[in-house]
Amino acid sequence: MAMRRWQVWVSLVAGAWLFITPWVLGYTAASGGAWTAYILGALAVVVAVWTLAARNPRTGEASGALIGALAFVAPWVFDLTGFAWARLDLWIVGAVMVVASLWAYLDSPGARERRQPKPLA
Repeated sequence: MAMRRWQVWVSLVAGAWLFITPWVLGYTAASGGAWTAYILGALAVVVAVWTLAARNPRTGEASGALIGALAFVAPWVFDLTGFAWARLDLWIVGAVMVVASLWAYLDSPGARERRQPKPLA
């Protein structure tokens, strides 16, 4: 079942992209922003792989949303003023991770069961 969860695969690819963006977009000189991308990208990949393998993936899905939110706010925290592409990339990747992770979280079996109306006895 977990292999069909496309949202988690999206988070995995977004995390891998986030990890390599300091080299691709050339902002390795912005040490705070680069290290943020390395750490959050690596965490996103590890969490996504763990979520794909987990029996109950809800914790991993929530963690993916948190990592995405941290990536989204990172440009303000680390003042990536001279690196417009880095800012834009962190905002887009962070938003994609939040949306994909929350979508997976809300679509997980536990969440669907709680949304089902209970029969009147």
